[in-house]
Formats: sequence, C-alpha cells, structure tokens
Amino acid sequence: MERGVFDQGPKDVTFLNRAVAHCLYMTHMAVTFLVALGWLSPWDSILWAVIIVYAITEILWVTRDGYCILTDLERWFLGIEKPENALQQNFIKRVLIKLFGVDMSPAMSRKMTVIWGRFSFVVSSIRLASPGL
Repeated sequence: MERGVFDQGPKDVTFLNRAVAHCLYMTHMAVTFLVALGWLSPWDSILWAVIIVYAITEILWVTRDGYCILTDLERWFLGIEKPENALQQNFIKRVLIKLFGVDMSPAMSRKMTVIWGRFSFVVSSIRLASPGL
C-alpha cells in the first residue's frame, strides 16, 4: 500500500507538534464518525450535533475552496505544504486506506463524503422534526 504524504512528513517535527497533529487527527475522526453514524442516535442532542457540525463543514468547504480546516491545521503542525488542489488532501481517502485498505479516487471519496454527510443531515433533521421516528 502506498504511503501518504502525512506518513512521509519532515522527520524534524517536534514531539509537541506531532502530538497536536495527532489530536487534530483524532478530532477529525470523531467528527467524521459523528456525521457518518450520528443520525442513528436515539438522543436529540446527537442529532442536533450532526446537523450543526455538517452545516459548519459545508460552509467551511465553500468558503475555503474545498479545503478542510482540520487537515490544514494537521499539515501545518507536521510541516507539510498545502497542496494546490483540495482533493489532494482528502481525509476520507486517507481513512479508507488506513482502516479498510480501500483506495478510491479523491474525487469519488469527496463525492461519497458529501452524499453521506447530506444524507445524515437530512435524516437527523427529519428525526428531530418528527418525534417518535
């Protein structure tokens, strides 16, 4: 399996910077799993969290030309240059490779991310608007 740019970053990064980058990575994982699975939750607070987090995510993507602020911060702490294209830093592609060994095109993983996020947003909204579902 091909090593990603995050695995090949500069070796002279301080321990503190690596620790912060790891915390950002784990935060990104938590946000991803919240949006991916939060719509299944029986608690309204989680459904609201899905709606708010995904709405903020979409706004950030639009205002930042598709770049994710969490990935940009992780790159900054690791001393890795920002790519010319937002698809070159696709977090979901990275996760799919690490967890499942699945490698898909950056455009396809981005499309899957948007479709799943919007699905989760809509289902969470419907569940909040229709108690008892």
